[in-house]
Amino acid sequence: MDFVLKHYQEGKFDTQKAIDRFNETHGIVQKPCRRVLPWVSGMVAAAAAVVLCVFLFRSNDQQIQLMASAEVQEFVLPDGSEITLAPGSRLTYSKKSPRNTRLEGKAFFEVARDEAVPFEITSDGAFVRVLGTKFMVDAGSSVKEVYVTEGKVLFAKSSDAEGVILTKDMQATLSPDGNVPVVMMEPDVNSIAWQRGSFIFDKTPLKEVLETLSEHYKVSFAATDLDKQLSGEFYAEDLDLIISLIESALDVHIIKR
Repeated sequence: MDFVLKHYQEGKFDTQKAIDRFNETHGIVQKPCRRVLPWVSGMVAAAAAVVLCVFLFRSNDQQIQLMASAEVQEFVLPDGSEITLAPGSRLTYSKKSPRNTRLEGKAFFEVARDEAVPFEITSDGAFVRVLGTKFMVDAGSSVKEVYVTEGKVLFAKSSDAEGVILTKDMQATLSPDGNVPVVMMEPDVNSIAWQRGSFIFDKTPLKEVLETLSEHYKVSFAATDLDKQLSGEFYAEDLDLIISLIESALDVHIIKR
């Protein structure tokens, strides 16, 4: 914003050219906007047809900030790492050290491998270090969470604290009063549904299915025969369609409220 104000001249300032110059100077590549996931509030969903990809940036003492407001947003860092930010999340890094980052909220990382320079993520109460891999970090609540889909990740409370090593399909959480992350015996594949764009269920009780949907869409449900089990993959674009498919598959009635 300081850059914009500094170079603004009435009738002459070209916003897009200024953004392009900023991106080129700081080595940022913004990926095209993809789907708008409907787990955000009803007001956002109603405006989905006209929602624009949001890219907010700030340059302050060599600090670069990437931010997603009302929708999932993707970015490519100067080292080639791809970052997917959940709505309301932000990632900050130094222009001189783009592999040392700070996360507020939730993000999925596809880190470009560099044997000489590990990629590090810090947040309030969590620390992650990798060389090159794919994983999610949820630092947006009091309980921190890491889910790995590829490679190997170190997850700890801080850079000098004892941690755990997570590999493909492993998940761990760290509570505010915990010192070492706890590895989950049954990882939740739907913890990255917001990034993947679909929910996956395998003989999952309807009660758990609705709890998962409720968490993502921020609505509550009531239903009959909650013990019935559901299997299949359901795309996250349309909640009403998901509910209709579940009702048809399980012969149940679901009320959204």
